[in-house]
Amino acid sequence: MFADAWPLAVLAILLAWPVPVFLARASWPRRHARAAIALWQAVGIAGGLSLIGAPLAVGVAPLDRHLRTGLVVLWRDAFHLRVPASLGLAQEIALALAAVLTVRLVGVTLLSALRIERDLRRQRDAVDLAAEHADRQLRVLEHAAPAAYCLPGTRPRIVITEGTIAALAPDELEAVLAHERAHARWRHELVVQPFVAWESALPLPPARRATAAVTGLVEMLADDHAARSAGRPALARALVAIGGTAGPVPNQRMNPGAKTAASTSASVPPATPTLDRVQRLLRAATPNLAERLIGPAAWFAAILLVAGPTWYVLR
Repeated sequence: MFADAWPLAVLAILLAWPVPVFLARASWPRRHARAAIALWQAVGIAGGLSLIGAPLAVGVAPLDRHLRTGLVVLWRDAFHLRVPASLGLAQEIALALAAVLTVRLVGVTLLSALRIERDLRRQRDAVDLAAEHADRQLRVLEHAAPAAYCLPGTRPRIVITEGTIAALAPDELEAVLAHERAHARWRHELVVQPFVAWESALPLPPARRATAAVTGLVEMLADDHAARSAGRPALARALVAIGGTAGPVPNQRMNPGAKTAASTSASVPPATPTLDRVQRLLRAATPNLAERLIGPAAWFAAILLVAGPTWYVLR
C-alpha cells in the first residue's frame, strides 16, 4: 500500500519544513537571485505535488501497485459513477484528503490571484485620478514623504511622490525608476503571488520564510537591473536616501505618508533590509570558481525537484 506513498510523504515533509528553513537561512541566494527563485519555485511545486500525491498513492493502492495506473483505474470507474469495490475506508479517507488538499491549494491560489488583480485595478484607477501623469506609466503623487512603488499588472503604474523627486539627485531618481520599471516589465508580482497563496493555504513558519525570501530576491533582481542601467553607486545612494523601494507585491496601499518605500505590503513580510541591499550593491568582489558553480547547481537542483516526483508518478 505504501510503496509509492512513503517516498512522496517524506519528500512533502522535507519540502514543507526543513528545506525552506535551510534555504531561507542560506547566504548564496543573494549572489544568485534568479537561480534561487527558480529553486524556491521548484520547492513549492514539488512540495505541493508530493503533498497531494502521497494520500493519492494510499487511496489507489488496492487498484494498482503504481500511482499512475491506479489513478487511471480510479478515473475510469469515476467516469462511470462507480466506486471501486476494492477500496476500503482507509483508502476512501486518503482520497478525500487528497481532494481537500487539491481544492485548498488550487482554490486559494486562484482566489488570491483574482483578489489581487481586483485590488490592483482599483489602486491603478485611484492613482490615475489622484496623481499627475508624467508618462504612460509614471504617476507623481503630491506628497512630501519619499516613496516609490510599482502597481503591476497588464497596465502597470509606477508611483513616486514629490518627496522622492526632491530627495534624490537625477542619477539616483533614474536608478529608482529603473528598479520599479524592472518590476513592471518582468511581472515580478507573478513570482511572489504563489508564495503568498501558499502562505495563506498553509500558514506555517516555513511558508512565511519562503514568502519573505522570495520577496527579497525579487527586490535583488530589480536592483541588478537598475544597477546595470544607472550604476550601483547611484542606486545605493537612493536606497539610503529614501529607505529602499517597495516590491511588486500587489496589495500595496496608496498611502505614502503611512507606508514608506521600504515596506512591501500589510500581508507580506518586509523585503530584504535596506542596509543588506546597499552592502550587496557595493560589494564588487570577483566570485571564485566554487561561487560561480552555485548558480548552475541551483538550477540543476530545481529541475531535479520538479522532474523527480513527476517521473516517480508517471513511471
